Formats: sequence, structure tokens, C-alpha cells
Amino acid sequence: MNENFPPQIQKALAECIAGAQISERKADDYLKLAQGEADDSIYEACCSMHRFYSSMHEFFREEQMAISALLKPDGGAVSPYEATAA
Repeated sequence: MNENFPPQIQKALAECIAGAQISERKADDYLKLAQGEADDSIYEACCSMHRFYSSMHEFFREEQMAISALLKPDGGAVSPYEATAA
């Protein structure tokens, strides 16, 4: 995490990163559960949850980019790696 950012920004970026990682893991888990499922309703529920967590992953990545864009003086986005560099 870039230590030049105020603690609130560091926390927001860390939460976006964690949220993206968790939602990606959960999306993968539901996709695995759906594979080979014989019951159509269970299969559809797993696919629905996979789509939900995939959307959440994208949401957290977009929020991270939006926050980082506000931090760059010229208005361009700071890469996620710059924003979270140690």
C-alpha cells in the first residue's frame, strides 16, 4: 500500500482489493459447484451466485480504479499496482 495516501484512502483501497479477491474466490467456488450438478434448480442457483460474485468482483475493481484516478494529479488513473505498492 502506498504510504503517501491518507489512512482513509489506504483503507478504502485495501477493502477494494480484499473484496475483489473474496468475490473472485466465491465466484470460482460457485462455478465449481455448478459443474456436474444434475438438479437443474441447484445448477441454476449456483450459476446465479457465480454471476453475482463475478459482478461484485468487477464492482470492487472499478471502485479501486475510480479511487486511484482521483489520486493522480493529472486526472489519469494510478494503476492498481501503483496505488497498492508497498
